Amino acid sequence: MDLDEITTIIYQPKNDHEPGFIYLMEAEGYHGLIPGCYLRRCKIGLSRNPEARLDNFHRNQPPCNVKILKTIYVEDMADVEGELHQQFSQCNVELIKSQEWFDFNPVQFMIVNWEFEKRSLHVFSISDLPIKLIIFSMIGLVGVGTVAGRLTSQSPMQPQKQLAK
Repeated sequence: MDLDEITTIIYQPKNDHEPGFIYLMEAEGYHGLIPGCYLRRCKIGLSRNPEARLDNFHRNQPPCNVKILKTIYVEDMADVEGELHQQFSQCNVELIKSQEWFDFNPVQFMIVNWEFEKRSLHVFSISDLPIKLIIFSMIGLVGVGTVAGRLTSQSPMQPQKQLAK
């Protein structure tokens, strides 16, 4: 193996234009006041593993309690994150090392949650359905099949004689 092959194996640049998660984190206990409004300090970011990102964040940042509020799975992490950052740029907190933190008032916070829901790719799973719904649906299908089977197994009806006028 030559040096170029070893470098390629060790360093593979991340492609953020692929499927993954967009997360919304909140720094708990941050209370900013704009006359009459409570602000929530939140971070919009991307990750292939949001829980590992939160752990890494706790290990490398000043001590503060940060929690993940919402994660969504998307087809292109970089595009969706960029759209959200642009949409909420007026809420951006000017920090030296990060441009992913935002201060949201209650209305803006409701809008950012709605935007997350709008962009979410829900991967449907049978476990999302209540068990009673599955059972009653199966019973209903068996019942419809039974009725349909009986109707098709009966001999065709004889045409009635037309009454003479």
